[in-house]
Amino acid sequence: MPENSHAERTDSFEEKLRLIESAWRKKDFRLARSLAHSLRHSAIQAQAEEENPGKPLGPTNALPVESLPARWRAWARGWKFFRVIHLDDTLGLERAAEPVELLLAFSSAQVTSLAREVRVARIVNGVLHEVPSQVYGEVRRGEVCLAKILFLAGCAMHQRETFLVFHGNPDAELPAYPSDLETRGEGFALDIENDHYKATLSRQMGQIERISLKRDHGLELFAGGEGHGEPPCIDWAHDYAASGHFQKFRVTLWETCPDYEVVRGPLATIVRRWGFPQSPAHPVFTPARLHVDVEYRFYAGLPWFHKSGTMRVVKAFEAAALRDDEWVFSGNSFTDIVWMGADGKIRVGEVDAASRENLWAVGFANPRTKDSFV
Repeated sequence: MPENSHAERTDSFEEKLRLIESAWRKKDFRLARSLAHSLRHSAIQAQAEEENPGKPLGPTNALPVESLPARWRAWARGWKFFRVIHLDDTLGLERAAEPVELLLAFSSAQVTSLAREVRVARIVNGVLHEVPSQVYGEVRRGEVCLAKILFLAGCAMHQRETFLVFHGNPDAELPAYPSDLETRGEGFALDIENDHYKATLSRQMGQIERISLKRDHGLELFAGGEGHGEPPCIDWAHDYAASGHFQKFRVTLWETCPDYEVVRGPLATIVRRWGFPQSPAHPVFTPARLHVDVEYRFYAGLPWFHKSGTMRVVKAFEAAALRDDEWVFSGNSFTDIVWMGADGKIRVGEVDAASRENLWAVGFANPRTKDSFV
């Protein structure tokens, strides 16, 4: 084996596992901890090199800008390639500005830096208008570069909007779009603010601690009081109760985030955290049974944010209770119940008997102030 080969200069995942098992049998726990830490770095590097980013939209090959009409070629001077994206409203909704995220693939021979090069333009009455966009998650797999492209798009009901995505300009500068989205802090300990609200994430483990709504009287949503051994956040999930209700294991009991990723940009701040929930007696009990993955998405210019999460069982076990969502607000922030049935329509008031076992959304509202949380 050549001396300068990669395998000669590092150790494989399998080799580190063998060394950990050996250290564990010998009760050399300091070495076992060091090896576990090194194994984590192997996983991080393997993720960067081998993780499947998903199935991209459309083919890798793009069209030459030279094939565009003359005034569009002039608008895109400096860029060499483009592709066409059609967005259709199929539900009969008027859409003012909604986040659109596309995973696109590009030939590595046609790009230098997708974050700098990509530009999105909307066709309006035959004229190109640049749309602010955000590029993230850029990876290379062989001769293909992939990245996620995020932009805000509007559309009239049952209509089609057409966008062109340009790339292939090695001299392009990183765009600096104006934005009301401001993200302050480091890591996951962030304050995220736009013209509609300010969200504060727990400095301990990144859960949403409180939100201030800027409409009308400036309602602040907070939990109040004390938690169950953890900081009191308005986002109370995810957690589960062990068999016999012996203990509850919560992500809010993390002393810090086991793992996290943060994307910051002019259109969105994305905070993703994952790991195994912990109990108040951690690390006396450290079960690796239910893996939790939680993501927040905060957008520029929009009065709402997204939370999504998964709970994945990695080994069979008994849970007395399981909770993937709960929000706690102190005071009398809202006056009415809001809910959505299987028909996708929002209603205010008590849930009818026929819909109680088939709710798609639940929440609260104040019709006077127009504040709501769903």
